Amino acid sequence: MPFPDPGLARWVPEPGAEPPLRDLTVGTLLDESIERWPDQEAIVFSAYDDLGVSARWTYAELGERARRVGKALIASGIEPGERIGIWATNLPEWLELQFGAAYAGVVIIPMNPLYRASEVDFVLAKSRAAGCFVLPEDRGSSLWDIAADAAAGVDSVRLLVPLGEARDGAPSWEEWLASGDAVDEDKLERRRKAVTAAHTSQIQFTSGTTGFPKGAELTHGGIVNNARIFAHKATLRENGRHSNPMPYFHCGGCVMATLGSVYRGMTQLPAIKFEPARITRTIEEEGATSVSLVPTMMIALEEEVAKSGRDLSSLEVVVGGGSPVPPEVMNRWIERYGIGMANTYGMTECSPVICETLPGDPVDLQTTTVGPPLPHVEVEIVTPGTTDPVAVGEEGELRSRSSMVMKGYWDNPEETAAAIDPDGFIHSGDLARIDENGYVAITGRAKEMIIRGGENIFPAEIEHAVRALEQVADVAVVGVPDDRYGEVCCAYVRLAEGQALELEEFRVLLTGRVARYKIPAYLRVLDELPLTPSGKVQKFKLKELFESGV
Repeated sequence: MPFPDPGLARWVPEPGAEPPLRDLTVGTLLDESIERWPDQEAIVFSAYDDLGVSARWTYAELGERARRVGKALIASGIEPGERIGIWATNLPEWLELQFGAAYAGVVIIPMNPLYRASEVDFVLAKSRAAGCFVLPEDRGSSLWDIAADAAAGVDSVRLLVPLGEARDGAPSWEEWLASGDAVDEDKLERRRKAVTAAHTSQIQFTSGTTGFPKGAELTHGGIVNNARIFAHKATLRENGRHSNPMPYFHCGGCVMATLGSVYRGMTQLPAIKFEPARITRTIEEEGATSVSLVPTMMIALEEEVAKSGRDLSSLEVVVGGGSPVPPEVMNRWIERYGIGMANTYGMTECSPVICETLPGDPVDLQTTTVGPPLPHVEVEIVTPGTTDPVAVGEEGELRSRSSMVMKGYWDNPEETAAAIDPDGFIHSGDLARIDENGYVAITGRAKEMIIRGGENIFPAEIEHAVRALEQVADVAVVGVPDDRYGEVCCAYVRLAEGQALELEEFRVLLTGRVARYKIPAYLRVLDELPLTPSGKVQKFKLKELFESGV
């Protein structure tokens, strides 16, 4: 894989790379798997009988259910290209809607169940949604009431369906499905065949680690090809069993885990939400061969196994990502379970994977890099704020270009122009280095850089050192104001069970591990770090906590 300009950090795709790009839609991807493996289990919910949720569907059955949803959308008057919200946890109905919408040429809007009323109002109005499918209750909150209030104020919304029993004059999920039974199969087939790889499949509103979300418009071809290439490189086993606790409203759940599993003919073992006891039980009882986990999930599953004694030895591959996976965490998983790490790096706007390690890579590369760029993806490391490539091995901002990059931010040309250069490269905002073999190491966030008395500090380096302390289970470092230095570091930590840690001891333990000026001036202990549901630390909330004196 060549660097076209000797010495410059520009990496271009190799011609003829495998697997090749294909003009597939989400619907045709499922159709191909139904044809190859009609009787293979596609979806299994097996740890949720107590919640009234169970499913064990073959690929043929998943296809039948998706076609029924597609016909119900047609019966409801939802036209090709119109948008529907899905506001729910990882339920079987979510998958029926994802594939059914794809058959009917309808765009889905995945919505975070933790959205507040203002966010629901914003997403439905901004996307000009024609409908919304809602889990009525979650975590003691009435999502239905919030959605109904929001829909009443958005003129475009004309369909509101509860994923459950009938509510306030709206049909139940089963009644709504039945409304499509009279639609002719040929009508659905015409709709399905009219969908192309270039059409929009979903609008993903960014997860909000820094503020209000923007809607990334992702195409069928972009997400399907990204899932195919990711799964191929991760060596996910054909007809294996993939445990998926990643939320469906995130690309890690509905693209990588779902479409990647469909491409490989795997059985997906979804988690309704992240509950370590249920997930470890599922891995053990269903014999999962792979699992998708962000770093906080890896740490939590380790803690659960230590308590329950569950057996995770069936696992062959762990797909990591979402935020940098600490090397010490990966090393423990490799040593304890003999797994390979498919350590990924990406962003929603890229559908989402940009770089990925191979599970067979040397351990040091699995634990310290995110691997080379995917086949068909071009990457440059540039001087931040410019389009000028730095030298190989030097730090700069990562930008990438491929056919999998979003069309743009929905109805937001200004933000689109700020993110995507005229030459088609999208800026990541992440600092990185690329070595002479094409392996990329993420070194921090350009926006998270802390400037202490003129010295540039990147939190990832300090977080790595702090996680190595036996007293610490997890950590996030942020910059906070200081009269003398302008900014200094504050470490927010979640302590390991039974541990205690004071600032002076903390500073002594870090002496020699990082430069003295990088040692945090403040230590704060929290029971839990504030996370997005996809597992990323919301550092803006930590700064708010510091400002409030916590």
